Amino acid sequence: MVEHSIVSATAADSAEDFARLALIAAPKYLPALYGGIHDKVHKNLFHHRDHMLGFTHTHFMRVEGKNAGMTVAYDWKANKKEQNKTTLLIVHSMGLKFFKQIKHMQWSAENLGRMEDGTYYIAVLGFYPEFRSRGLGMEMMQFMQEQALAAGADKLVLDAETYNKDAIRFYKRFGMQEHGEPKRTAIAGQEFEFGRMLKKL
Repeated sequence: MVEHSIVSATAADSAEDFARLALIAAPKYLPALYGGIHDKVHKNLFHHRDHMLGFTHTHFMRVEGKNAGMTVAYDWKANKKEQNKTTLLIVHSMGLKFFKQIKHMQWSAENLGRMEDGTYYIAVLGFYPEFRSRGLGMEMMQFMQEQALAAGADKLVLDAETYNKDAIRFYKRFGMQEHGEPKRTAIAGQEFEFGRMLKKL
């Protein structure tokens, strides 16, 4: 296999890759949720520290020096500590658009990423198409599991769009199972459904 590594992101890393890989992970939902300004919002969020959607919770998979994939993940302690700052940064990044999207943002906060104590949550996992089917995604998941255990978590959790059968099969190969009933919402006539995946550690 070609030279590759998993690295912690820094503020100097590529906000372009961060925004693109986030969109790859949720290509329909993110544009709908952020009212079409997802690219601007994610580039801005990336450079701020100590909130849930910035570089401090981001790891890149580097292949021959290039960012091939990314994960954004954090434990329940960070979630409690950083929720308010995350919300304020999203409001600042979206401006007046936030208030047009507020009911959808509230639904997302209440249904996606909700965490009990002992949870390590994977908010984003995305790879550029040319780097898929090489075992890199499974390696990234194993790394996240190690991070979860180091944080004292007893479960690894994520929310996946139910239409994405390939992703769900991938998570099941890693040992995750569907947990609870799917959550449904609609934005501007588009319907979305998310299922929770969970692995006990």
